[in-house]
Amino acid sequence: MTDIKEVPGVGPQTLQHLNQAGIFTTKDLLLKFPKKYDSFQESSLLLAVDKTIVTTTGVVASLPKVIQHRGGLKSLQFKLLVDHETYSVIAYRREYLKDSLKENMEIQVRGRFEKKPRRITASQINLTPIKSDFKPIYGIENVYDSSVSKMVKNIISNHLATIEETLPITILKKRKIQDRYDMIYNLHFPKDEVKLARAYSRLKYEEALNFQLKVMRQKLNIEAVQKEPKNYDLSQVKTFISKIPYELTEDQKEAVNDVFRDFKKTYPVKRLIQGDVGSGKTVVVGIGILGAKTAGYQSAIMAPTEILAQQHYHLFKETFKDLNVVLLTGSTKKKEVIKTKIASGEIDLVIGTHALITDDTTFKNLGFIVIDEQHRFGVMAREQLELKGNADIVYLTATPIPRTLAIVLFGDMEISNIREKPVGRLPIVTQYFTKSQTESVFKHVQKEIDLGNQVYFVAPSIESELRGESVQSIESLAKKQFDVPIFTLHGRMSGEEKQSIMEQFNATKGSILISTSVIEVGLDIKNATMMVIFDGEYFGLSQLHQLRGRVGRSDKQSYCYVISDDGDIERLKLFERNLDGFALSEYDLENRGPGEFLGVKQSGIIDFQYADLGTDFDIFMSAKEDALWLLRTKQV
Repeated sequence: MTDIKEVPGVGPQTLQHLNQAGIFTTKDLLLKFPKKYDSFQESSLLLAVDKTIVTTTGVVASLPKVIQHRGGLKSLQFKLLVDHETYSVIAYRREYLKDSLKENMEIQVRGRFEKKPRRITASQINLTPIKSDFKPIYGIENVYDSSVSKMVKNIISNHLATIEETLPITILKKRKIQDRYDMIYNLHFPKDEVKLARAYSRLKYEEALNFQLKVMRQKLNIEAVQKEPKNYDLSQVKTFISKIPYELTEDQKEAVNDVFRDFKKTYPVKRLIQGDVGSGKTVVVGIGILGAKTAGYQSAIMAPTEILAQQHYHLFKETFKDLNVVLLTGSTKKKEVIKTKIASGEIDLVIGTHALITDDTTFKNLGFIVIDEQHRFGVMAREQLELKGNADIVYLTATPIPRTLAIVLFGDMEISNIREKPVGRLPIVTQYFTKSQTESVFKHVQKEIDLGNQVYFVAPSIESELRGESVQSIESLAKKQFDVPIFTLHGRMSGEEKQSIMEQFNATKGSILISTSVIEVGLDIKNATMMVIFDGEYFGLSQLHQLRGRVGRSDKQSYCYVISDDGDIERLKLFERNLDGFALSEYDLENRGPGEFLGVKQSGIIDFQYADLGTDFDIFMSAKEDALWLLRTKQV
C-alpha cells in the first residue's frame, strides 16, 4: 500500500493536512469521495436569466486591472469575449490572478450575471476550463479541491493504488452495476449526470449489501440453532380464547396464529409485532404465553419501566388466572425467594425490567420471551435476556414503523402487523388549536373533569422553557385555572415515585396529570378521556400518535387536543384528520428521517452515508436477496 507522501505534489504541509483528515495512503484518498459537486454546466449568456449564476468559457479581451475600493477591498476587472460578444468581469479579492491572466487566454468564469450592464461578478475563475459539468468539492481543510483532483489523477495514472473488485461478476451482471474502478473514477471525475448517478447507485448498493450481510448472517445463524418444537395443548388455548369477553380482531387472530406457527419451528424464531396504540398486542402475546405453559415452558416479559411492568403484572393476574405470575423489578421485595421459584420452574411467567437480566436470575425452561417497546432497551440488554433460554422471542412496539423501514431494519425477524382496533372503541376526536385558543381548550377540560374523567397535560420539557412550555409552567397555569387534584410526572423521578403518582392519578376521578412525553408508552388509565399536548411543534407525528393512544382506552368518547404555533398547521392538520399510526409514520419517515423511529439513529443501527432508507428501498431489497445468496453459497 503506497504512502500518500509518494504522490507527486504532496509536500510536507499538504501531507500534514491530509493526515489530519485521516488520509495516510493512496487508497485512503481514492476512497475519500467528494462531499458534493459544483455544477460547471456551461450557460448561454444570450439566453441566461438576469441576476442568476452562470458558468461560461471565453477569451480574455483586455489586460486585467486591479481596482482599489473603500476599506482596503480590491477587485480584479477585465473584459471577456464569449461567442463574439464582450462582457465585463469583476472579481473581488482575486487580485492575485492579475499576472496569470494574459490577453487571448481561454479561461472559465462562474458568477452572478447581470444582463443589462453585460457584467459577471465572478465567484470563481478557472485558468484551465473544467471540461466536466461537475467540479468535485472534497472539503479537506487547507487543501484546494483542484489539488485533490490532481493527486487522485496522479494516483490513477501512475497505478499508485490497487482498485480491487469487491462484488462477484454474477452480481455485477445481474444488477447491471458499474465495476468498482469505474465507480471510483466517475465519483472523482464525473463527465455527466448519468455517469455520476450510476456511480452513486453502485456506492449505495455496496453500503446496503454490507448492512444486509450483517442482518442476513444473523438470520441464518438463528436458523442454524436447533430447538424442540413446542407441543402446546390447542384445546386449552381455544377454551381460553372462547372465554375472552370480546372477539379478537382479524389482525389479532393472524398474529396469534403467527406466534403458534413459530412454536412449531425447529429453530428459535424472532418476531416483531407492531400494533397501533390500543390495538391489543398484549392479549396476543398472553395467548402465546398460555400456549407455552401448556407445552411445559416458562415465559418472560421485559418492560422498559416499572410502571409498565406493574401494569402488565396486574393485567395478567386478572386476565390469565391459570398462570403463576411474578413481578421482578428493582423495587421488588424478597427477590431471592422469587428467583428460587423461577429457577425451580414453579413460576410460569416472570414480568420485570432490567432485573430479569441479572446473572442470578435463572430459569428452569425459558421458552418464550416478550420484549415490550424493544427500542427502549440497548442491544446488550436484549441479548442478555435471550441467552437465558433457547426461546422464541416476540418484540412488541406501539410505534408503527413504515413497511419499508421494518423490512430493511428487521430483516432477520418475522413481522406481524395489528392495525385494527378492538370493537367498541370510539375514534379519538383530534383537533389542532393555536395558542390564542387555549382558553377554549381549558373550557372543554373543565367539562371532562366535571364528568369525573381524567386529563393529561403534556409539555416538551421539565423545567426549561427554551423548548416551549414546561411541566413547571403548565403546573403553575393549571393551578390557577382548575380547582382539582393536580399531579406531575417526569423522567427525573425514580421508578417508585412514578408508580406512586400513577396510582394516585388512577384512583382520583376528575384529576389532571401534567407530564413530559414519559407517559407515551404503556399507561392504561381507562378513565382518562382527554390529552392536551402543548407546543406540538416539538413532537414528531409518531410521538404525537403515541401520546394520543393514552386516551380512548374505554367505551367513553375521548379527545386529543394539540396546541401549537401558526407555523405548524400543515403537519398538525394531517395529524388531526388521520388516526392511522402507520400512515403518520410514513410521513415522519419522509420528512424527519428514519431516526424518528425506535431511536435507531442514536443506537447506531442506521448510519448510512450514501444509501437512504426512505428512497432506496429497491436497492436494499436487491442487496438483501444477494446477501442471502452470497452467504448460502459461502462466497463471503
